[in-house]
Amino acid sequence: MKREQNNVSKSIVGKKILFLVGDKEFASVQERLFHIPSKLAKNGFLVDVVTYNEDVYEKAKVFFKGVDNINPILLKSTPLIWSPQQRDDFVRIYIRHTFDLFIPGTDLKYWKTSAFDDFRGHIASHSFSGIEMDYNLLLMPIPSFDEPPSIVCDVFYTTFIFHAKEKGIPVAGLQIYPVLHTPVLYMKIMDYFIVRALFEKEHYERNGVEGSKIFILDMPYENYCISTIEDTYKNLMFDKQFDIQDDEIAILIVNHAKYRQQINEVLQALSKIDIKKTLFFYKRGYHVRELSEDEIIEEIIKPYLERVGGKHYIVHEGSIAKLIMLCDVIIATTYIVPLTFAAQYQKVAVVYNPLKKAATFEDGVSFLNDSNTLRHIVKERFFKKKSYNSIDEIVKGIAK
Repeated sequence: MKREQNNVSKSIVGKKILFLVGDKEFASVQERLFHIPSKLAKNGFLVDVVTYNEDVYEKAKVFFKGVDNINPILLKSTPLIWSPQQRDDFVRIYIRHTFDLFIPGTDLKYWKTSAFDDFRGHIASHSFSGIEMDYNLLLMPIPSFDEPPSIVCDVFYTTFIFHAKEKGIPVAGLQIYPVLHTPVLYMKIMDYFIVRALFEKEHYERNGVEGSKIFILDMPYENYCISTIEDTYKNLMFDKQFDIQDDEIAILIVNHAKYRQQINEVLQALSKIDIKKTLFFYKRGYHVRELSEDEIIEEIIKPYLERVGGKHYIVHEGSIAKLIMLCDVIIATTYIVPLTFAAQYQKVAVVYNPLKKAATFEDGVSFLNDSNTLRHIVKERFFKKKSYNSIDEIVKGIAK
């Protein structure tokens, strides 16, 4: 199993990551799972995405087409056909390992009453060869015992884990299934666990896993990438039109036909915050007498917009749901229903208007009437975002 060099950026040198994908795990998470190796590759890691399933492989080729530092690899299994002599050897092994076992409370030996087929059924029917373990980390989804992987998948995972252990390569598992369904074996053989929530971390700790080996992937975009529950709105976070970095805050300002002074105050407040930011200014499609919204923005709003710093975009109406999912803070000068939608997705939703009383609605929308509080809330969200665990930072810390 060799890395193809034609898809590797020469300008980026990083550690090598082996990312395993089984068919059932892929079916549970779909292509969201592929955003994890994609994010690693974007941050300089060299990633081999390896699977034994042709359908998963074909989807990976399409998904990663043109992406630097990442290669999908199809590793085919070899069926094992046992000769009569090998079968007899298995019988001897079976008896040897169970010879001294008695059925409790009797003098009857266990092997005399059990079926050899039960033992033989646990002998792998497939194998994988040609494996070269030249990696700094093995990363894979943790399977479920409630919906166990196929025999081929089980052999696929355990074969690679065995080789990783032999080479001293750390093994990290992504928690995609309910934590209560993690096989006991995987609690023992995984070196690190990457989970979605605090209660999952606490579950592993109660079962003897050291807390230092468990990481909560709380970056919202990446947290969703290992969720088995699809959300059509969260899918909008995968939009590639705008590139929002982990270390910058994205702010959406919704225009208004009357409250232009309040909008200018918002922009002035944001210009005084020395943080990395991207600003989206959302048009509403209105006219004021003979003036169009574009003319008003060009003459009145744009000078303030350019002083904010960072990147800024003026966006046409009709795409507000996508912008909300991409942004961290949403600001309007009067209450609009999309603010409640934003708050439901844990965004900071603000109505800024000095003419109104400050308050917080039960739906999570904050009404602010002074620019100092607005700046404080934006900065607070910025530093909260910087505190999130991202997959690339976790992998940097655990790859050997």
